Amino acid sequence: MADTGYAPGGSGVASVPAGGADHGGLSLGELKRRYLDYLSSKRDEIAEQKEARRYYHGAHWTPAQLKTLKKRNQPAMTFNEIGRKIDGVVGLIERLRQDPRAYPRTPQHEQGAELATAVLRYVLDQQDWKAKSPETARDGAIDGIGGVELGLTGGDTGGPDDLDIEIDVVEPDTFFYDPQSIRADFSDARFLGVSKWVDIEAAIELVPAKREEIEASIETSTELSTDSDREARWFASDGARKRVRLVDHWYMRGGQWWFALHTGSTVLMEGRSYLVDEKGRTFCRYIMFSANTDHDGDRYGFVRNMRSAQDGINAKQSKLQHILASRRLILRTGAVGSIEKTRAEMARPDGVIELPPKNAPIGDDIKIDDQSFDFMGWSKLLELNQASIQNFGPNPALIGGGLENSSGRAIALLQQAGIAELGPYILAYRGWKMRVYRAVWNMIRQYWTAERWVRVTDDDGLAQFAQINGMDVDPQTGMPTLVNAIGSLDVDIIIDEGPDSVNMMADSYDTLTALAAKGANVPPRVLLELAPLASSVKKKVTDLLDQASQQPPPEVAARQAEMQLKQQDAQASIQIEAQKAAQSAQLRRDELAASIAMKRERMQADLVLERERAAAQIMLEREKQMMQSELAAQKVAAGIEIERERAGRKAAVPDATT
Repeated sequence: MADTGYAPGGSGVASVPAGGADHGGLSLGELKRRYLDYLSSKRDEIAEQKEARRYYHGAHWTPAQLKTLKKRNQPAMTFNEIGRKIDGVVGLIERLRQDPRAYPRTPQHEQGAELATAVLRYVLDQQDWKAKSPETARDGAIDGIGGVELGLTGGDTGGPDDLDIEIDVVEPDTFFYDPQSIRADFSDARFLGVSKWVDIEAAIELVPAKREEIEASIETSTELSTDSDREARWFASDGARKRVRLVDHWYMRGGQWWFALHTGSTVLMEGRSYLVDEKGRTFCRYIMFSANTDHDGDRYGFVRNMRSAQDGINAKQSKLQHILASRRLILRTGAVGSIEKTRAEMARPDGVIELPPKNAPIGDDIKIDDQSFDFMGWSKLLELNQASIQNFGPNPALIGGGLENSSGRAIALLQQAGIAELGPYILAYRGWKMRVYRAVWNMIRQYWTAERWVRVTDDDGLAQFAQINGMDVDPQTGMPTLVNAIGSLDVDIIIDEGPDSVNMMADSYDTLTALAAKGANVPPRVLLELAPLASSVKKKVTDLLDQASQQPPPEVAARQAEMQLKQQDAQASIQIEAQKAAQSAQLRRDELAASIAMKRERMQADLVLERERAAAQIMLEREKQMMQSELAAQKVAAGIEIERERAGRKAAVPDATT
């Protein structure tokens, strides 16, 4: 049982999902009585399952048989043909694997079917379905019972609306069911469940609110145990560890599925199933199937029909090895001194047997018994046992061996014959997968209520992301609306037909291919339509044929090619002339720019020269004016001085009149 199977948010089993907290289920006494009824009525089935697991893992000899062989000095040979055959069956199942695909119930859900397919495959990839489904197929082939349990765990955000789906493989030695059930899909079972020994600390972590009840219900007996080999090893290796037996019991009551988690002495949790299908009916978290059901109602796998042949192979291989390594002597009384010493010497490759001198020759009194007849008889029986196992289930055609020179049609027919022997098992296994897909889809619709993004990959291998339960605004009404609401989608989940089966389409294809080989005019499109190819590949090839059909006849195509070549030459000439004209214009523009630059430099030089000349002329004029001003000043000063001198002289000379 998954530890988080009951707990939204992954915080332990502290509460039950919505819809599972009401009471009115079976009493603890009735639950325990039903479980003990299974243990008592299915004792032979449980013992056979334990033996089947031993045979698969190569433990074929019992301690008593090994003791007898050791006493005979006979080797215990083990050739595990059962393990190889079951692995071959599982490998065949994997080769026939088909991915789930959703198809709409109504035309309105046609677009939503692709989204449903992407979401379902996303969940399966997240739960590593490609590794868990083969493990379940192997359990069904060995124990006769296989399946998974569905649970809920917290998502990345940890919110109450963010729940992820868990898929865990059910261990067959922990599973129990209604002993009156005989159908392969357990649809007639009134109760199903899983029972395990767990450490008391783990049980308390699972239901913290029931700590006292769990500590008070520690079981020291094996009353509720199936006595599996692993449990015996656990108790023998560490008897000091405190363990409690947890029983996850799901049962029908009042047309609804209920669950109860108990220890045999106290109920830890109980309520109505929190899983609802598309019709509003509750369903069980355990999705199981069985390989075969015998006349007593016991489930069994492939080991039952191969066990005798496997024992024969081991015994005969051991016998043949013993015959080859041993010698049987016929002695006349008194022919040798010591019989035991003679026996030991005969067993050695370089042994020596000494006879008394007075005795007759060896040929008369001692000889080796011819065991070739016994050896051939045992070898023939060994071949029969080996053929009995090899002819069961996957034949060489299914695994691709020994058919190198056979045609594809012959290989397909041989494969079909090999699959037919496994028909009931494959049908039960495929039906189980369909029920798992449907249950997972119902859980997605029920618990995926928050917005999230799902990574999908298209046919071209490009990664894309699809929004689930997103909010958007309606452009017409302006009201918020949900985008890709998972809860409103209603689709069928089916598996495509396997590509290896031979059907009427393949027969028609073979017939038309033979006619085409004889010269008949068979349109390629007809052969393509019947060819065993994927639809995407057919579409690509059809598109290529459509493009080829639109091509013109060879004569027209040649003229078009010639005209196109001339147009290309004309365009090339025009481009060359344009390039030349552009280069010439650019050259002229460069020359004109250089001339303008030279003239501009000359004008600037002349302007500088004129400025310098004007400045020199101004300076010269200023100097002349200054000299003239100084000269005029000197003349004025000289005139003043002369007038002073004249005035002085006049003052010094007396006036003649006086």
